[in-house]
Amino acid sequence: MGLAIGGRREQAEQITERLLNKDKRNTGAVTTWALAHIFDSEGRVSEGISFLANHDGIANYEGCGLFFFDCRLSGYGALFSIDREQRGRGLSAALRLYDRNFERILEYSGFAQGKAWTRPQRRAPIAWVQRDNDGESSKTATFFRNLLGSGKEDEEAKRAANETQIVVRENLPPSLDFDQFDPSCEDVLTWLPPTPPLLTEATLLLFRLTLNGALSTKDHRWDSLRNSWQTLLEIQKDDKDGNGKSLEHFPLACLAASILLPTNKTGGEQIGNGRMATGLHMLGEMLNLGNQALEDDEEKTKDLDVVVADREPDFWLPAKDGVREEWKEIVNHLASALDGEDAATEKANPALRLDLWDLESRAVIQHAICYAACRAGDTDSLSYARAISSQGVTLRPSSPEEWWRYSIILGLLGDQVASENALFTAMNVGSGQGQRG
Repeated sequence: MGLAIGGRREQAEQITERLLNKDKRNTGAVTTWALAHIFDSEGRVSEGISFLANHDGIANYEGCGLFFFDCRLSGYGALFSIDREQRGRGLSAALRLYDRNFERILEYSGFAQGKAWTRPQRRAPIAWVQRDNDGESSKTATFFRNLLGSGKEDEEAKRAANETQIVVRENLPPSLDFDQFDPSCEDVLTWLPPTPPLLTEATLLLFRLTLNGALSTKDHRWDSLRNSWQTLLEIQKDDKDGNGKSLEHFPLACLAASILLPTNKTGGEQIGNGRMATGLHMLGEMLNLGNQALEDDEEKTKDLDVVVADREPDFWLPAKDGVREEWKEIVNHLASALDGEDAATEKANPALRLDLWDLESRAVIQHAICYAACRAGDTDSLSYARAISSQGVTLRPSSPEEWWRYSIILGLLGDQVASENALFTAMNVGSGQGQRG
């Protein structure tokens, strides 16, 4: 993993291939984690989908569920799926992965409703129990041991009989009556509440899904995430050992939470020069993420999983004149944070630049800046976005999403021929493949 994120991808991939061939059962999750960063950095979308989103690849890490490691890896697979999905067309496989690995956790923990349960509401579906040695077979075995004597095989059988085994419990439905059982360690570890890394991955993935047109900005999933972040920050604030601090120890979590909550609550103002979190929060407010703004009761009853591309065909086009300056301000905030500009000297300070892994930071850096630049529509913002996209298609030439985004920016800058060529390249490398129409 260190070699993968450190740029020595060829050596890292050779090691992962040997490990998968030698001991896939014990090393499958960590090697998949490394492969996700390798495939993403080189734009190898098809391989990323195969190893992280398809059944054969999921089998390598589905048993590593402690602290939702398997869900996070599946979230990486959803990111690869988005890269190959044509915007706003068909049913998104990435959205299905989100619901299965993130939404269900927010629901059963109570975080989606803004009320975290203090203990599990149901038992673990499986459990470790002691083997029963009081049956007739045990009595028969004891008779023959007394008659024939005890040997080495008998001692091994006796030790095996005292071991624990896995049994399947009755799948109890959730209940508000907590007097039914005292949760064991198995129950607690099975129904853990969401962790900051999980909420971070969920927010960045949902942000990508929104920009890609897989769901509406008014989707109810955004409300679930907002309630979850508020609940997590309240728990963090009440933690006496944490001295009431926010998520400053986890910079990416602060930035992700700032999309939905004010920066003074998330600690985002302390990350870098503070302008990245400010820009992301302004971006979240401009998109009005969530369905609180729906006033018509009839609209609330409609399916909120609408396709943005069909309902808002100008989603990526310049906004109206009245709000373009606000979008330009968002671009300035994000660009300043990316360059590490010091507010006092107005010069770039390397110490203030964000130091994040590319796979996890791309949503808050590349996608957010390029989208805000397209909405601003001015030449300076679009030129900055073109530089980012040009770097993207150079480093990740096999990513359909990079070429698709590049085509939009070139089109807004007036270069129609280059825009059409970039769009054709996106189709040639797989845009729109692997999804239902």
